[in-house]
Amino acid sequence: MNTEPDLASQQTVRQPVPTYTEPSTDDPPADPLAKIMLTPRAFWAVLAVVALLLGLLLALLPVTVANADADAPGYVTCGNTIGGVETGPLATQLDRPDEDVLATYVGTCESAIATRLAYSWPLFFAGALAIVWSGVVRRPTGPVSRG
Repeated sequence: MNTEPDLASQQTVRQPVPTYTEPSTDDPPADPLAKIMLTPRAFWAVLAVVALLLGLLLALLPVTVANADADAPGYVTCGNTIGGVETGPLATQLDRPDEDVLATYVGTCESAIATRLAYSWPLFFAGALAIVWSGVVRRPTGPVSRG
């Protein structure tokens, strides 16, 4: 064990202390979420495009109803909201049933298409209207003077 004190052989160099600056009260601190969040205008534009595409997709996709035949369970394609029900292809899918059964299926298909029509076209037109509105209505760019 060494009882003698350690003596410094070189001079100690001190680093300068960084100065603290007060943040400016004029500028608010930057919001870190502002870089990843949508503005309200962009959010409504995204919703409008989604509504337009979803409405168009639902309008064009074929509507199907369940087959009532217990021996051959499955689905019958009715058509879409643009074309409606066509009895020829429907009768072919059902293996040429008699007219009463075909009329029942046509009624069921028309009801299913009307249900799809109730929400697909309003979505499409609401999205289209919102897109047109966002292109026509502009935000004021400078100070607005009312005089």
